[in-house]
Amino acid sequence: MAEPDIAIDVVLADPRLSALLGGQHRFAPRPRLATLTLALVGLDAAVTAGVAFLCYALFNPAQQLGAASVVVPIACLTVCLSLSFFERGLYAASEIVSHTVPWRKIVLAWLQAVAIGTLATFCLAVISDHGSLASGLDQTGATQMGATLGGAWLPTFLVLGFVGLIGARLARLRLHAGGKPLNRTVIIGEPEPIHDLLHRMTAERRRSFDVIGIVDHAAVGLGGSSLRDHILGSPAIEDLDALERMIRQDAVDTVLVAFPWSAAEQMRAVIQRISMAPVDVYIYPGLDGLDLPLRRADRAFDNLPLLMACTRPIGGWGAFIKRAEDIALSLALLAFISPVMLAIALAIKLTSKGPVLFRQRRLGYNNRLIEVLKFRSMFTHLADADAEQQALRGDKRVTAVGAWLRRTSLDEIPQLLNVLRGDMSLVGPRPHALATTAGGLALEEAVPVYPSRHRVKPGITGWAQVNGYRGALDSVEKIVHRVNHDLYYIENWSLALDLKILWRTVRLVFADDNAF
Repeated sequence: MAEPDIAIDVVLADPRLSALLGGQHRFAPRPRLATLTLALVGLDAAVTAGVAFLCYALFNPAQQLGAASVVVPIACLTVCLSLSFFERGLYAASEIVSHTVPWRKIVLAWLQAVAIGTLATFCLAVISDHGSLASGLDQTGATQMGATLGGAWLPTFLVLGFVGLIGARLARLRLHAGGKPLNRTVIIGEPEPIHDLLHRMTAERRRSFDVIGIVDHAAVGLGGSSLRDHILGSPAIEDLDALERMIRQDAVDTVLVAFPWSAAEQMRAVIQRISMAPVDVYIYPGLDGLDLPLRRADRAFDNLPLLMACTRPIGGWGAFIKRAEDIALSLALLAFISPVMLAIALAIKLTSKGPVLFRQRRLGYNNRLIEVLKFRSMFTHLADADAEQQALRGDKRVTAVGAWLRRTSLDEIPQLLNVLRGDMSLVGPRPHALATTAGGLALEEAVPVYPSRHRVKPGITGWAQVNGYRGALDSVEKIVHRVNHDLYYIENWSLALDLKILWRTVRLVFADDNAF
């Protein structure tokens, strides 16, 4: 029987958190920041364009709504609104997770957007007029585009558009006021700084954190937290192990660490442990540090002096871009090499008994178990699903076709399906089978920071592989080099780096002495 999850037992005592479970024994993941941002951008643009067409229809014939002289000015106003809101920081992460409406910012951004949009429309009309005259064409359409902004509809739009944007944002906040917090936050520390932090968060005008639980680190060893359902009005989480299980279930977005400076060693140990998981970690310096000239970690925390310890890697827009890259390139590659995949499948089927595909369990993002697909390269009865015995050069378990597939890395092609499914990425740290060892040691024992690789999705190829670190792990030194390269990739990710790794991977298909 599987071990019961302490974290679920703890949070079910609180109705705010039980709503997160959706009736299932699993936390529902929060929509990613990029998704929330795109939704808000789309909402603002739709409201702006919709109100603009409505206002124009109030003072003009409805049949003119589809004319270019009307569509172009309204499009200019909508585009300028999005740009102005970006420029004013209304699509920053701090605004996306905030539970307040930034009235002053919206007023200034709205006036700026209408002014620039109107000016842009007149400039387009003037340019079109000159172009029509130079070519001898009728300039009526260009003149009408400039005249569209005349009359009573623009002042009406100035008022109703602002009301519509404010109403849409208030409705959005109302929808998010239910059982799905925007920024699920857990506080861990000692009672005095935790109490002070909660007090300051209550007094903060902008609500940037949704506290879903507290770990009283001072009471953990005494069994204190397990005897209480709530701490200072928030659900009590039993200990750091329970918090880690919540993080692994994607139930926590942010961890606030609140220790007094006298507990520096405990603080360092907690941060070192949590930083290996994909969450944002901030340090609250407590009462002793409030008089220090601290630089705030983010403008979102107007009244909270927080220090950033670590952040979720490849988050926000980066995660959106990387996922788009994975889907687009995987579909293109599958379409391009599908004949090759069919030929390989036939060769495997004709030369040895057993299935074409080999499934191997590995640890993926956030320590989740995934099933990696590969073309079968070993005899079925000798296959090792957990890699208890690593493949060596000239391994007798490998078939003749399998040896060629492993040498060219073509056995990895089916993992494109894992990428499309969302279990893997094209580029990232290579996942290892569950029983893999290095020099006779478990990988976590050989390299204590090894779990940090799981803060991002594993990849078909990676920075370590294109730098020559692939093949059997017959020494601790080899896994150390791989982890170092993987962590470098995680901390320095960019789309350009991904493309560079993919290009170097293509070259290695034809010449890699470490592949066997």
